Amino acid sequence: MFNLSRITPGWDEVERQTGWKMDWAPGTPLHISQTTSNLSATLALVVFVALPVLLAARKLVTARCHLGDFPGPCWAAYTRLWLCKALASGNSAQIFVDVNKAHGSIARIGPNHLVTSDPDLTRQILAVGSKWRRGPWFDSIRIDPRISNIVSERDPRVHNAMRRRMAPGYAGKDIRGLEEAVDERIGEFISRIEKRWVSGSGLTRSFDIARRIQFFTIDTITHLCFGKPMGFVASDSDKHNFIATIEMQLPIVQHFSVLLFLNTLLRLVSAVPFMRRLVVPSSADKMGIGTIMGLSRQVIDGRMNESEKPKADMLGSFLKRGLSLDQAEMEISITLVAGSDTTATALRATLLSIISTPTVYQRLAREIAAAEAEHRISTPIRNEEAQKLPYLQAVIREGLRRFPPITQLREREAPPEGFQLPDGRHIPGGTFVGLNAWGTQLNPVFGTDAHVFRPERWLPESYDDGGQRLAAMSKVQELIFGHGMTRCLGIPIAMMNLSKMLVEVNFEAGVADHTGLCLCFPKITD
Repeated sequence: MFNLSRITPGWDEVERQTGWKMDWAPGTPLHISQTTSNLSATLALVVFVALPVLLAARKLVTARCHLGDFPGPCWAAYTRLWLCKALASGNSAQIFVDVNKAHGSIARIGPNHLVTSDPDLTRQILAVGSKWRRGPWFDSIRIDPRISNIVSERDPRVHNAMRRRMAPGYAGKDIRGLEEAVDERIGEFISRIEKRWVSGSGLTRSFDIARRIQFFTIDTITHLCFGKPMGFVASDSDKHNFIATIEMQLPIVQHFSVLLFLNTLLRLVSAVPFMRRLVVPSSADKMGIGTIMGLSRQVIDGRMNESEKPKADMLGSFLKRGLSLDQAEMEISITLVAGSDTTATALRATLLSIISTPTVYQRLAREIAAAEAEHRISTPIRNEEAQKLPYLQAVIREGLRRFPPITQLREREAPPEGFQLPDGRHIPGGTFVGLNAWGTQLNPVFGTDAHVFRPERWLPESYDDGGQRLAAMSKVQELIFGHGMTRCLGIPIAMMNLSKMLVEVNFEAGVADHTGLCLCFPKITD
């Protein structure tokens, strides 16, 4: 109750503006009442507008504070759209390099996402016995949402058991005639070039060697897996649209790795039989990954009907060591997808670096020519002979360092108790930390010219410190292949391909089209 006995005239205007009613008599207290309908409407409006604003403000403040010790792009703290945009750009590797350069070796790229280019932190995360676990990112690289594979398995015990079974096959120990198979595929590749794209006097022929290198790596891996190539080089074509399918699907997979609800949705959809046929590759498919699964199934079925011993190829190794038929089919498929692409990327990037750096090309050519003249190498070159060519190995190491073939974040999840950094900052439990392979390989240990392709940095004679600098650089460069129990199992085969291919493809080359990375090969002379 309010005593308004001393209010002066003019209340009519207040009543008109506010809707308040006055019930009073002269000389008595004045009672003010607001109409129920107006009051309810006002309160409802306040709640409807203010509550969402308050909740949104609280969410923004919480998001900002959650990883507040880690700077990064402004909007990355509030939404994963910044990360999605980076992945969709097709240039995410360089974007993450720029982020770490601008905001430090551990930077924020999402509400619950960090990216690091710190080699020491990377080693701690990947170390044997580490409490860090593979995050949901790895679910996105399952070919079948219901079946894990050696690349996607998140349970450390299961993953380690899978590695033990498959290591002999991936490393080539169970593959009879491994080096001869690689030589055969390289020979076919070189022969194809000589017959179709050799340039002569007054005639220049150019072709897309980048695509043909993909054909070579696919044929090589299928030869090692099944004992015979798929015939990409022979047909000079993307058989079954395999490469086209991979190139179409990989950008989609990257978004599944960030928008995690899509993985959940895919698992639910794939559980419905008629929907499963639409979203999951099958061995019955005539195009894409399914054709590889179909080839695997065909070979597996054929071998199950044979009474002879398992074949000495990668598939035979997997079956001999206890993989189920379905698991073997899945592992062969992921091996072809992951192995062929990374090896092709390393070959293409290194070859381009060689031919676009005349001093490197000339020095490498001199080393190979001298080794041939002194009969230190065979034709085709043996892997053990290639390992003894110091400049060739320096070129390979520098090519891998400057252009790491893996650009994905491969996020790990911080342990529940979090992780304390040497500088005192704390990474909260459950935070996803991506590994910036490109940024790591620009570490100051490589010198002020880390952004330059310079193989000489790997030669012992470049330093007089007893090998300390080389050891420090090697420790960082080796992270390209992972670390600890996640270190790549296929390193021996990949390095053999690089060493042999870069020697055998030893002819004058010029860049015909810098934009398309097409190379022109003049006539080969004896």
